[in-house]
Amino acid sequence: MLSATAARIVDAALDVLGAGGIHALSHARVDAAAGAPAGSASNYFRTRAALVAAAVARLQQFDDEQWAATVAAGRASLAELADAFAAFVEAATGPQRTLTVARYVIYVQGIVEPALLDTLNGNRQRVVDWTAATLADLGVPDAADAATGLLAAVEGLILHRLTGFAAIPTRPHLHHLVAALSTTDGPDCST
Repeated sequence: MLSATAARIVDAALDVLGAGGIHALSHARVDAAAGAPAGSASNYFRTRAALVAAAVARLQQFDDEQWAATVAAGRASLAELADAFAAFVEAATGPQRTLTVARYVIYVQGIVEPALLDTLNGNRQRVVDWTAATLADLGVPDAADAATGLLAAVEGLILHRLTGFAAIPTRPHLHHLVAALSTTDGPDCST
């Protein structure tokens, strides 16, 4: 567990990443964003890679909290699950926008840093597993595949909203998608 100062530094690193991208990340900028004395970030995290790794660990902590709440809110029915995911998208593109942008910045950096991407995808798999377990509990067939598809749609909605491509209302789209996941007699699109 991080000390209060280390957590403040990592949170500031996420703010820097979310506001300026990977190239904006420096120990000096993180110190300034954290309101910490010069050299503090470097004291706790000697390299930029160590700072990014700490940011990834902090994101995992936030994911654990956020996804546990999202999945718990949607355990009673598919409609409640759709509502929970819609609320998640709204939060990720509203009050938590900077954190969400930081997450995407780190994912893009992971493309050129395979070890980082392995960690990120391990964290992502945990979210898929939680979602699949919830979908299975709600009677959705092929819950693992359905979870992967649902989360891809959620990420797509988030990306569209962040980039300004389309700020479509999430609730009706997620209700439609979740309802479609629950049927096994949909059209055969394999041919």
